[in-house]
Amino acid sequence: MKDCVDAQPRDQLAGLRKDTLCTDQIPTLRIIVEQSIEWNSSLYINFIDYVKAFDSVNRSTQWKLL
Repeated sequence: MKDCVDAQPRDQLAGLRKDTLCTDQIPTLRIIVEQSIEWNSSLYINFIDYVKAFDSVNRSTQWKLL
């Protein structure tokens, strides 16, 4: 996933880039929510916990246990 993210350096992916945090995007998210309210438009926000979304099993350990 890192190679894919690094191939497309975008500010919106700050949480997935080196030396950045997802929390750095909170002000941006707040502005988006405020504008949605101001413009009376629908807004859908999705947060994904990639640690839980993808298998994080150590494959070599798994083979040793089998």
